[in-house]
Amino acid sequence: QRQMCIRDRRYPDLLFESCSGGGGRFEAGMLYYSPQIWCSDNTDPIERLFIQWGFSQIFPSKAMSAHVTSWNKKTSVKFRTDVASMCKLGFDLGLKELNADELTYCQNAVANWTRLKKVILDGDQYRLVSPYDGNHMSLMYASPDKNKAVLYTYDIHPRFGEKLLPVKLQGLDAKKMYKVKEINLMPNKKSNLGANEKTYSGDYLMKIGINAFTTNQAFSRVIELTAE
Repeated sequence: QRQMCIRDRRYPDLLFESCSGGGGRFEAGMLYYSPQIWCSDNTDPIERLFIQWGFSQIFPSKAMSAHVTSWNKKTSVKFRTDVASMCKLGFDLGLKELNADELTYCQNAVANWTRLKKVILDGDQYRLVSPYDGNHMSLMYASPDKNKAVLYTYDIHPRFGEKLLPVKLQGLDAKKMYKVKEINLMPNKKSNLGANEKTYSGDYLMKIGINAFTTNQAFSRVIELTAE
């Protein structure tokens, strides 16, 4: 430990990332020396929803690295990227595996994440719908001034004819008006989110919510909210 402290002082711009030991285990004490951690070798996006939900009970999003990989190719590149983008986004993916639309999507998703990372990594996190309670998951981040928020929604394995409930947001200013915009869309795909490009009060979004869940398998949305 002493040697690592000395190395850190000698190379202040060198980023340390500590690694999991497999099986979802990690050495939390290493966060004293490294600002982020690889909390599990399991990168299946479905499994990561549960892992990242549990991790967030104690540790902030900026401490957790999450990468887009080839694990579980039954899920789309978009879904895998949207799952990883709720914390420190990275890629362990060969570019040759991606078609032109997927590559463009990833470039746009990285640009969006970079633009919003101050909210994602330093904002207040709100866990809205637990994956342990059903077939969906949702969480969001809001900036301290409540002018910007990012909402993530995930459909995991919905059941046929399942009743879908609105996602009620948290952490907004009830008196402010927010424009809702779905981002991270595949090229040439338009959002079918009913609330997209519409403006609602923070009070409405927290009490009534947004119909963001679907009955699609392994489907995700990333929604940006901006106070007007």
